[in-house]
Amino acid sequence: MKRALLLLMHQGKSYTEEIAAAAAGLGLALVALSSRPKKPEVLEATRRHLADCVVTEEPELHSGDVDKALRQLADRGYRVEAAFASFEAYRLLMAELNERLGARDSSGPALRLCLDKYELRRHLFAEGLSEVRVHHLAADTRPELDPAARWFVKPVRGAASFAAFILESADDLADLPAIQEQMRADRSMKAIFMDRYDFLVEEYVEGPEFSFETFVLDGRVHHLCVHEKARVERLERTTLEGMSVSPPVSLAPELILEGADFVTRCLNALARLGLSAGAFHIEAKYWESKKRWEIIEINPRMGGSLIDPSVKAVTGLSFFDLWAEALLLPDSERDAFHDRLTRASQLETLRTGAPTRATVFLSKYGEKGRTVDAIRFEPPTRPPRILRVHVTEGTELEASDRAICLMDALWDVAADDLEAEIAFLDRHATEHFQVRYR
Repeated sequence: MKRALLLLMHQGKSYTEEIAAAAAGLGLALVALSSRPKKPEVLEATRRHLADCVVTEEPELHSGDVDKALRQLADRGYRVEAAFASFEAYRLLMAELNERLGARDSSGPALRLCLDKYELRRHLFAEGLSEVRVHHLAADTRPELDPAARWFVKPVRGAASFAAFILESADDLADLPAIQEQMRADRSMKAIFMDRYDFLVEEYVEGPEFSFETFVLDGRVHHLCVHEKARVERLERTTLEGMSVSPPVSLAPELILEGADFVTRCLNALARLGLSAGAFHIEAKYWESKKRWEIIEINPRMGGSLIDPSVKAVTGLSFFDLWAEALLLPDSERDAFHDRLTRASQLETLRTGAPTRATVFLSKYGEKGRTVDAIRFEPPTRPPRILRVHVTEGTELEASDRAICLMDALWDVAADDLEAEIAFLDRHATEHFQVRYR
């Protein structure tokens, strides 16, 4: 039997090339269980990175699919030793299978709490780790909201800024039933909601936003890298994150380190529930008027877009490699693993004032419900080191109030001139990115 890592893949795609490299580095075959893609040719490009693949007839995976796939793969000569899922909707399936296989992972209840943004806020509030007021939005009632505060609406479970927006008027809540229909109809994203289509409204945290790219093992927390969301565009019913930069530029290193310590305290409070291992993309804001940090989301997965290439450029380590390694890490190698993460952490350079590498990456988004006629990004100077264009001519964009990413691009930049680089690359990308719709 060949030792294997099982990738839980969504509709034929889930960072397959990167995870295949991570598996190969551990001497494991990468096998996959995929939900059915919209277009069969998607799997053709993916299969070259896989030793074997089982594909279901449905557009999203369920628990029974995993058991069936394990039997099929065993019959084909593969002994699955751990599961991996970069797609948030399959994170609970991953943890469930890893518990059965004996791989290192967080508990299902702890992950469910992270994925439920309403219950997570209530838990942090009860622990004294949040001052953000929150209300669940029931279908037949409207909460009484303090008119002196600003409020933010978002799904209890969600991603890609789906229907995440500042509430300008209580009348805006009348749009939620139509948005819920979008959520049910969005074939690519529907699985993210895990059959939950309810919303919350919480106090808006005014201040700069950051993401902490964090790894946890044995309950020990390592913040490898911090990104600042340097460009954010607010549309009527969604929020677009146009540019991220690492290291952050708008707050002093001392405040970033304070934020990292705060995030660690939040994770330690969840560790008591079994949040003990895995990769995390934690969004947090510095509430300027209250001079305190607040958690926005704890995503029990790696960040999307170009987060991982950015982390690797800054720290030299890949989250894909680390997560795959940690799943099956022998006890005798745990101390060396922790030491490696500590040495690589960007936080250590911020703490000591040592030089750090820096990146800027940006995303361009499409108009919902439109069909792409042409797309192009070919700047005559300063081309990005990494460019990923996600659509082609004829792509029909989902009619959903969410971030529909057309392109991601990453540059390595000088850390001592970061603000100038941000301003230049923002103009540079705007001038040379072209998309036309039919």
